[in-house]
Amino acid sequence: MKNKIKISYISLGCAKNQVDFEYLIGELSSDGFISETDPSKCDAVIINTCGFIEPAVKEAVDNILQMDNIISKKAKLIVTGCMVERYKEEILKELPEIDFITGVGKLSEAADYLREIFNVEKKSTGIKRAITNAPYYAYVKISEGCNNLCTFCVIPSIRGKLKSRTMEDIENEVEMLTKDGVKEIIIISQDTTQYGLDIYGEEKLLPLMKNLTSKFPDTLFRMLYLNPEGVREDVISFVAETKNMVKYFEVPVQHASDNILTKMGRASNRNTIDNVFDNIRRICPDAFIRTTFIVGFPGETDEDYNELYKFISDKKPDFAGFFPYYKEEGSIAYNFNDDVDEKVVKARIKELQKLQKKNTTARLKEYKKKEFICFIDKVNDDFEFILEGRAIFQAPDTDGKLYVTDGIADKGSGPYKCIINKIAYPDIYVTFLENN
Repeated sequence: MKNKIKISYISLGCAKNQVDFEYLIGELSSDGFISETDPSKCDAVIINTCGFIEPAVKEAVDNILQMDNIISKKAKLIVTGCMVERYKEEILKELPEIDFITGVGKLSEAADYLREIFNVEKKSTGIKRAITNAPYYAYVKISEGCNNLCTFCVIPSIRGKLKSRTMEDIENEVEMLTKDGVKEIIIISQDTTQYGLDIYGEEKLLPLMKNLTSKFPDTLFRMLYLNPEGVREDVISFVAETKNMVKYFEVPVQHASDNILTKMGRASNRNTIDNVFDNIRRICPDAFIRTTFIVGFPGETDEDYNELYKFISDKKPDFAGFFPYYKEEGSIAYNFNDDVDEKVVKARIKELQKLQKKNTTARLKEYKKKEFICFIDKVNDDFEFILEGRAIFQAPDTDGKLYVTDGIADKGSGPYKCIINKIAYPDIYVTFLENN
């Protein structure tokens, strides 16, 4: 390559999208393409999109239009990912600014396009992956697609049915990442608890995790996207008893009223959800629980909402996200009637967020007297004397940030022992203790 070709990468949406994108960046980097943070100086921009809900689509379109105004006339604009998979025909018709598109599971087609356009020979072979977040942690996707039939969701139509990776394939990726210095592996998928059902004939999450934690004893493991029906007592006990498993359960329950759970097509009912929360608190009391809720699903009555409010008040999840229901074309619920007034939904979310703030703050206050470990991502953008990172009980990008007001990061990203000295919900300020 006579002249270095510069590429700007923009990844939108969830961690699963990020992993796909990191493989593409790794492939292009292996072929000699250079990453460029300033789009105005690049030869091409690749925008990897999310298309799960309406705001994600709007964000993607806004980014595309913005980039078209920033990049040079010669630069290529490439769009990949879920939005493309979902709206391919509309994108080709409505967004002529785009030079090339490709959907889910086909991101390497963007690399093929760039090699052809810029006359670059393919050099990359095997698994290549860049890490776009802080280098001490990485997401590992153990499966793709989903067999669930939640009525609000379009993921199966975008990403297809469950397709699990083999244990050997996953182990090889973890080995590669740990050799590159990754200290925490975050296990993800559309429904992590169903791992292996398609290729092994039964759920194999527990054997997979036992194998990984045993073979990589110096690496921390965290599991995300655990549907309630798959969080059995043996899974909870494994997390509680395994030293290098992070004591953290992300269990998206979506609602707490059986009436709404049934309309949503969820596999779990209220009794199952209650048991999961109770079992986690009993078997693994130190664990943090994160969950998510959809508010304003069609037909959600005051009684349904009150059940949800009481659930959060009684079970006290440590972290929770609240999302308004979006009527998504292509979902089963798209044709449901009984829409909830938008003002009512906003008021309900505001009230739930206020309640959840009390739950989270109360749990964090316990750590003014407890030692815990944290990792450092970077120096704060506004104050160079403040370090920014996250506690072991915070998952990336969801549970607030951690700021170090007293301490020296003499061990890179960490881990460091610390204690909370101030809570500014959802963030915490900490002091380093004696290093591990």
